[in-house]
Amino acid sequence: MRYLMLGLAIGFFSCETDDDQLRDMEAPVIGAADGRDAIRPGHGEIRAATTDHMHVRFSVEDPSGIAQVRVDIHNGFDGHTHGRIQTDFELLNVNDIYSPDASNPSFRFPQGATRLNVDGTGTDIYWGGNNSRVSGNVLAGPYHFTIQAIDIHGNQTSYGDGSNYLATFYIRTPYAPEVSVTNLHDGEIEGEAGEALEVEGFIRKTSHTLSTDLKFVWIRLMEEEDEHDHEHHAHARRLSGEFYERMWGSSTWRQGLNGPELPSNTEINLAELLSGQNEIIVPAGEDHLDLVIWVEDVAGNVSRYVYEVHVD
Repeated sequence: MRYLMLGLAIGFFSCETDDDQLRDMEAPVIGAADGRDAIRPGHGEIRAATTDHMHVRFSVEDPSGIAQVRVDIHNGFDGHTHGRIQTDFELLNVNDIYSPDASNPSFRFPQGATRLNVDGTGTDIYWGGNNSRVSGNVLAGPYHFTIQAIDIHGNQTSYGDGSNYLATFYIRTPYAPEVSVTNLHDGEIEGEAGEALEVEGFIRKTSHTLSTDLKFVWIRLMEEEDEHDHEHHAHARRLSGEFYERMWGSSTWRQGLNGPELPSNTEINLAELLSGQNEIIVPAGEDHLDLVIWVEDVAGNVSRYVYEVHVD
């Protein structure tokens, strides 16, 4: 698709005069839809297990005219390598092209339009029901959502200058592993510097017919700002003594992530798991931290939960 957009850019360059090119060398601007406060999906957005679709809401503006807009969704499970998954499950992959001659009427806009506003049911993305983008059952987990745009002069948004829109959102399903922390106070886990963090609750396989055994558990305590690291750099940077990282089982998605055998492949007591040599010692000098629990099942589903830790 990248080559298609570049080819389109070359075509537009050939049709414009040098003066036209000098007048506009700026890429389109991607922003919120009319009357909305933010682009959807937002970074970190979680789609509950009871939902089967996601709203797509954004705008693109360019004074010379918009040529094409691309909406892309691909998995963020593993930093773009490929794990083996069961055939009953499928990753969500989307490559929607908005243009004046798009085959889907919901993706069309007038030739030469200087503003595109996307905020309707026709552009919603489904992973269940009659309008599903997957033929089987969607794999639960993190997905990267990208918006790219090009104007009639071939000026393109890019990752390099931050003009593309990029967010990670999370799909939860009834058959993905269930995680629950039960000793929350006002939505937070209370911790005391220098003491072991008390975490009560469980990780378990659900009763859904598609649920499969637990395969991998990865637990970390990290600074809040590190949460936006899109996961795939977190292990490489190695956490210092102020932080905590433990894993059990073997990851399907992330090469080299493994640990001792899981205590159970159906249900794990968090208080027991995080005791003894695996206890979490709360670092000093911190106010709020994030406890991140990443769980994979045999089918490849990922459940990722983040709990805020308040340090006294």
